[in-house]
Amino acid sequence: MQTQEAAMLRNRALHVALGALAGLAGWVLAEILAEIAAARTVLGLATLGAAFFGVVLAMLTDVAPRRAIAAGAGVAGVTAALVVLGSLRFDDPQDFVAAGHGVLAGLVLASLPVPFLMAVARGGRGAWADYPALFLHSWNIVVRYAAAALFVGVVWAVLILSGALLRLVGIEALANLLEEPLAIWLISGAALGLGLAVVGELSDLVSPYLMLRLLRLLLPVVLVVVLVFLAALPLRGLSGLFGNLSPGAMFMAMAAVAVGLIAIAVDQSEAEAVQGRLMQTMVRALALTVPVLAGLAVWAVALRVVQYGWTPGRVAAACGAGVSLGYGLAYALAVLRGARWMGHIRRANIGLALGLIVLAALWQTPLLNAQAIAAQSQQARYAEDRAMPEQMPLWELAHDWGRPGLAVLAELRDVAALPGQEALARRFAAMDRAPQRWEFDDPGRTPIGAARAVGLAAALPVWPEGRSAPEGLLESLSAPEGQMVLEACARTTPAGNPGCLLLLADLVPQRDGDEAVIVLSSGGRTRGVVTLVFAREGAGWTTPDSRSDGEGPEAGRAIDLIRQEGVALVPLGLSALQFGDRRIFLYP
Repeated sequence: MQTQEAAMLRNRALHVALGALAGLAGWVLAEILAEIAAARTVLGLATLGAAFFGVVLAMLTDVAPRRAIAAGAGVAGVTAALVVLGSLRFDDPQDFVAAGHGVLAGLVLASLPVPFLMAVARGGRGAWADYPALFLHSWNIVVRYAAAALFVGVVWAVLILSGALLRLVGIEALANLLEEPLAIWLISGAALGLGLAVVGELSDLVSPYLMLRLLRLLLPVVLVVVLVFLAALPLRGLSGLFGNLSPGAMFMAMAAVAVGLIAIAVDQSEAEAVQGRLMQTMVRALALTVPVLAGLAVWAVALRVVQYGWTPGRVAAACGAGVSLGYGLAYALAVLRGARWMGHIRRANIGLALGLIVLAALWQTPLLNAQAIAAQSQQARYAEDRAMPEQMPLWELAHDWGRPGLAVLAELRDVAALPGQEALARRFAAMDRAPQRWEFDDPGRTPIGAARAVGLAAALPVWPEGRSAPEGLLESLSAPEGQMVLEACARTTPAGNPGCLLLLADLVPQRDGDEAVIVLSSGGRTRGVVTLVFAREGAGWTTPDSRSDGEGPEAGRAIDLIRQEGVALVPLGLSALQFGDRRIFLYP
């Protein structure tokens, strides 16, 4: 008994030490190296550390420490190298992270190989295809990390409450400690390690079986929904169904749900799989719907590509649709083969998981460079007169698609300098003038004009009462702004007033005339305040930089309050430092 207890304590101490070390590494990266090291170096080290500690902690309960550390080092090294390789498509690695697809591929590379490595570590080289072991290891990892994450949350809740309680009697030490970044990282890492250790010790009690049995209950519901959708589809028709890419994403998501429920239903062996004839029939029926859903997803993506060309998002969507179709065809063929169809699905799951790892690795290499594919596709569309200048994604090429986008953009600039390319040249000039994306998309604000301004003037009340909207103000609103004003004016406040109000006041004495602030009720659940601020600019109106402080009342009550009590002008004393023609304003 003492030997067993000592082993348990050593196991917990090892988990806590590794978790705390992971927290320390995270603190060093976030608080020290992020300030002094190159961004790509930080990205590589962050990937290396997250993958290493994640893999080791996942394996440590079932695998000897040396093997877990060796496996973690191998997975982390390959994952970090591929992630850094993928980030080379961008000058700034933060753009690679913001794109998201490479990060998701890195997550796949760091997680999917773990069950295979655990099976080999426990059963020998031939165990990599041992489906019962792979199934059990996979779901154990999910359940253990979920339970450990919940434990971390509970630890922090208790510590924060304890710090607040001690602060009531003048003891600030604990509350102050919990605000230190180093303490946050160390406590979180140590708590995660301890949680994983304890959950691993209680594997007989905290196992995935309960969750898997509960998830099986969802299979009939999903089958009915999918069958109703497919039955109604011919009546609904396909016209308009693929108006945007969201149906494709929805089809892929539903196919993924179906695949997961089928894998849960066939379980790790015939003895653990669903037994009733009715349930097995429903599993087979759901398996036959997966290729249909995946086919619709492929179609949705293909239509978008034909219409508008490739983008990095569409390349990712095509990969996702291809993976869905691969699962769908494999499952359908397994069912159609009749006898031992569950065994065929299990074997297919092994091959498909390995294929997904390969796809994630390829995504980080030049062999599957989504940004290059997208940039070259858009360039070809323009060269072949399949895209007008206003349809070219110049902003994305310049800011979102990395080095391949910049290379194609440089070639398009050369094209814009040629005779007959004045429209493209104007688009480049507009982009070069616009500091923000929305200013490029609507450089002239596309004013609504005098005709629609008449309707706005009739709907929009003005304060102070008796005043009217200044000349040219409403005409200068853009079409989206005008629509927003009309929709707000159609709403009512608690006192029955229109949900819009135009305020006129001399907010900036240095400018001639009054400035204008349009207060709108945004509607929806919160009915928050939306303000549009305008100032005179020569003969027209512009939208100056502005800011608001405080929560304030919600829009309806704010409008009623203004109508009852008016508003107050509060001087805020604005100072500036001037040298030469330059001024630095210090806003209060």
